[in-house]
Amino acid sequence: MLKPIQAILFATDLTSDCQQALDFTNAMATRFQATIYLLHVIEELPDGVDGRLKSLLGRHKWEDLVNAQQANVHRSLTGKTSVNTKVRQDIQNFCKEVGIDDATIDLKSREILISQGDVAENIIAQAKENHCDLIVLGAKSGLFSTTSVSSIIKTVLKNSKIPVTVVPKNDD
Repeated sequence: MLKPIQAILFATDLTSDCQQALDFTNAMATRFQATIYLLHVIEELPDGVDGRLKSLLGRHKWEDLVNAQQANVHRSLTGKTSVNTKVRQDIQNFCKEVGIDDATIDLKSREILISQGDVAENIIAQAKENHCDLIVLGAKSGLFSTTSVSSIIKTVLKNSKIPVTVVPKNDD
């Protein structure tokens, strides 16, 4: 028997490829009244590049750039309205479109997580740390086919101890 879904980790790279996966996550969270953990991982630079940039720019300037990037990501994830207000609006609009009564909408919360490092490792670690029951990832538009599954998705699928759902991009 599957355990109930109480927490969902949605990992995004902040591209439009993830929109369908976000819509799916919102629908699942509404259906199960689950908490959504919205995760963006800032990838580390390859070995040696980080050190070279620090030496070229100076440690303080480099740290300022990294901090600015993290702040930009947070602004992108939260938008100009509060997170809970925006999510509730999106979910209410979605529910109206699919015919779910407003009285049944009761989303617990949405948490924003920003981490840095290996993307697949961070997705799995954050899912474990936040006791998530499901990981949702968005597939990319492929070069030669409609959908492409990245090495990050393959790694998460291979190493995750909880269910992972990969949502293809809708090219309509």
